[in-house]
Amino acid sequence: MEKITLTYLNIRQSITILIARLILIDIVLAFLVVGFYYLVVQSGLVLNDIGLALWVFITIFGLTGLTKILITIYVILLWLNEYYEITPEYIYHKSGIIFKKSEQYRIDHVRRINVEDTFLGEMFNFATVTLYDIRFQKYLDMYLIHNARRYAKILQQLQPEIEIKEDHVWMPFLKHEEMGGEES
Repeated sequence: MEKITLTYLNIRQSITILIARLILIDIVLAFLVVGFYYLVVQSGLVLNDIGLALWVFITIFGLTGLTKILITIYVILLWLNEYYEITPEYIYHKSGIIFKKSEQYRIDHVRRINVEDTFLGEMFNFATVTLYDIRFQKYLDMYLIHNARRYAKILQQLQPEIEIKEDHVWMPFLKHEEMGGEES
């Protein structure tokens, strides 16, 4: 295996996960708005006074819209500010919006990499990469990152002693060798 040259490499959680979270926020808030609207209409309180009904609905929909915007901004900022940076000597895990946190792991102390994926991970090309640091005797999970196998191979090229273990989900429509395994 040939050695690669690397200045640094930033890795974020898969954008598929971000999009799924944003869709979930939309769905949950839509159900809340519809549920609240149903409760208000069923109570009959706003049917008597049109001015009150208009004020209640504008207030509730405005607050819901503002809440959705704030939650969306928070989720996107969390996604942007949590990442892993790989340099030739270290792996950094940086996170935090206001209170920044940074952990560093020496690549030459990493001995084992485990790539774990799920059915959706196979479909959308993301997985969790778990690194074991022998100095700290601690695991670092690179949670649901895009192209996980590619980054595991890059780490192995930087430190050839690293052992990579891949846990695949059986995909009935893929041949076994397409998933990286050997045909038996």
